[in-house]
Amino acid sequence: MKAVILLAGLGNRLQPLTLTTPKSLLPIGNSNTLEHMIRKLIKHDVSSFVIVCGHMQKEIQNYLEHTFPLLNLTIVTNDYYRTTNTGYSLMLAKEYLQDETFIKLDGDVIFQEEIIKKLVAAEDGLSYVCVDSTAVDEEVIKVQCGADGNVTRIGNKLPVAGAVGESIGIERIGKRSSAALFEMLEKMMENSDNYQNYYEVAYDAIIQAGEPFKALDITGLHWVEIDTLDDYKLAQHYFSHADA
Repeated sequence: MKAVILLAGLGNRLQPLTLTTPKSLLPIGNSNTLEHMIRKLIKHDVSSFVIVCGHMQKEIQNYLEHTFPLLNLTIVTNDYYRTTNTGYSLMLAKEYLQDETFIKLDGDVIFQEEIIKKLVAAEDGLSYVCVDSTAVDEEVIKVQCGADGNVTRIGNKLPVAGAVGESIGIERIGKRSSAALFEMLEKMMENSDNYQNYYEVAYDAIIQAGEPFKALDITGLHWVEIDTLDDYKLAQHYFSHADA
């Protein structure tokens, strides 16, 4: 299976730390978020990686070549990372992922290995969004589901009422949905007004058009999206003593 990791962002809310170090390489114990992510994916039969870079790409590429010299790795460059968002970054990986099943990960999420284990073990042929129902607020990417567990809507602008939880930024996109997803992303990015859209806007559009996505409940497992200094401290609390 393939994985795509989105690492193009600036990490502005973690400055000054991210002025000299990419967010994904900030130290957490003796490791960092990117190493944790890759080692856990490898353990669960992910054998090929697509990394979308932008901010401090050279530092990320040098780190990967030194730490994982044998990794089956493709680096994709988002030259417009300062003016685009995750939807544009994911679209750039189309050549390497279309018509295949793949795992998509936001590069600033550190997580327990059990999350990947559950995602890889889920029924083949479907797409899955990892969802935590612990707490939902206005800021997060919210997920709504029908009685059958199928996702009906996903996005940050949905009301809290009716949401089953928040998306943690890790999904498995099934082969069936892959082509539809990249077609939608390309259509969106024909208009520069959409450059700041998250990839969830495309997810939401193809879900409403009939692509089946399931919510994969990971409630109770530890994960942290590292956006702020408080998030970084929480990640260190949970993962600084964990093996990468």
